[in-house]
Amino acid sequence: MARLFPSPEASTDPLSRWIAPALLIGVVAGLGAVALFGLLHLCTVLLLEDIAGFRPYLTSAEGGPRDLVPSERPWAVPLVAAGGALLATAFALWLAPEARGHGTDAAIAAAHHDPAGMRGRVTVVKLVASALTIGSGGSGGTEGPAAQISAAFGSVIARRTGMSRRQARTALVIGLAAGVGAIFQAPLGGALLGAELLYRRDMDARVLPKALVAACAGWLVFGAFYGFAPVLGRHGTDGPGFGVGDFALIAVTGLLCGLAGRLYTGTFYAVHLRAEARVRSVPARIAAPVAAALLVGVLGLLVPGVLGTGYGLMEALTDRELVAGLPVLLLLAIPLAKIAGTALTVGSGGSGGIFGPCMVVGAGTGALAWRLGEALHLPSAGPLPYVVVGMAACLGPVANAPLGVLVMATELVADASLLGPGILAVLCASAVTGRTTLYRSQQERRPPEPPEPEATQTPSTPAPTLTPNTPTPARDLIHRPTDGAPPEGPATGPASEPVTGPAVPPMAQPSPAAPACASD
Repeated sequence: MARLFPSPEASTDPLSRWIAPALLIGVVAGLGAVALFGLLHLCTVLLLEDIAGFRPYLTSAEGGPRDLVPSERPWAVPLVAAGGALLATAFALWLAPEARGHGTDAAIAAAHHDPAGMRGRVTVVKLVASALTIGSGGSGGTEGPAAQISAAFGSVIARRTGMSRRQARTALVIGLAAGVGAIFQAPLGGALLGAELLYRRDMDARVLPKALVAACAGWLVFGAFYGFAPVLGRHGTDGPGFGVGDFALIAVTGLLCGLAGRLYTGTFYAVHLRAEARVRSVPARIAAPVAAALLVGVLGLLVPGVLGTGYGLMEALTDRELVAGLPVLLLLAIPLAKIAGTALTVGSGGSGGIFGPCMVVGAGTGALAWRLGEALHLPSAGPLPYVVVGMAACLGPVANAPLGVLVMATELVADASLLGPGILAVLCASAVTGRTTLYRSQQERRPPEPPEPEATQTPSTPAPTLTPNTPTPARDLIHRPTDGAPPEGPATGPASEPVTGPAVPPMAQPSPAAPACASD
């Protein structure tokens, strides 16, 4: 078994040593996504539909969109949402307080600071708490729980197998990528997210092949249970294609989605930071999500798509007749209400993701842009391209993962022809978002790798000559004093002169007791 896992002493790990752990992490991530999807569907049917009488939109993976009818018992919707928040928050505080909030940022923070320290119980607690919160009507996404569940398992694998800190970070990241890729049925987008999400202005391309193996394994496991159809269904061409007016409107859509992304991020952290500063005691930490759930329940009765994930609304907004029949004020209210609902649900301490709701906000903004452009006879196509590029343009720049989010958005509808318009929209949105970030645990750039021990030898130092009669062990080729004293003998000659090049901070120097790894 040791030959199937990376060696903790190795400075570089070949992909062949990561096949087994990546497949294992991917399979568990897929099973976690299956459990989360099934438990969330069960809670939605039992709590929202049977008790509260509210029937939200569904995605194709859940049975397809359906007509939105008023709740049979509207007074019960806020009460059910508050009850679900009460159970979920108390359960999380009792067993794993770190499972509260949105899980993706917690996984990013663990990757940077303690990649082998995530507790195994987080997987179960996050699964149950998120299903109760979102299934009872809380506004949140499934990607955060899926990411934290699978990242925690990658951390446990790293701890149990004795991986180095750098290897543990890789195991955690590929778990995160596999979880997101499985729950969204988007393995390529999930793998790209794993390479992009840790940094604001950089990406770790070395983790991409391993993340792709894990994401494909998770996708296969999830598809074996729920099928391999795109989450938002397959859509044929709607209109003669793109024209000049379409590309102009796509650019405007990107600008509007950039503004929506900034508003989403600012609103969420305004609520989250205030709750963190003022809510200290255990009763207050339970009461805050319950009070927020009451408000979200009332808001969900007024605006569709607020309660639950809202993914079904994204698919519904791709229908030309439905969007054309909705009032413009309602289309404007959809993204604004989803922003407020998610900030209240997750910002107050509820368990759920903020990745998916941001895509819902982008989809609503794209549908609004199409509706306004339709009044001016600008678009030649239907609302589908505007909804998809809106999802990518709203989330990609603020998550600092434009490529992964764009690819994932096209995978959700299985239409790669939208990559070109999506790039235009994402670029326009990035000009508006600036340095806004949805995940504050992201580091600015990837830290430089320390030099290998062999690289510390200067070019002017002659290499030792090995002869058959005088074998020299490889560990004796480079002298490393272990007690902090300099090597014996005078330091003369060219080897004693300073070596030009970038200085390496002391903490980044490899030690004999630990493998070389990047400083965190």
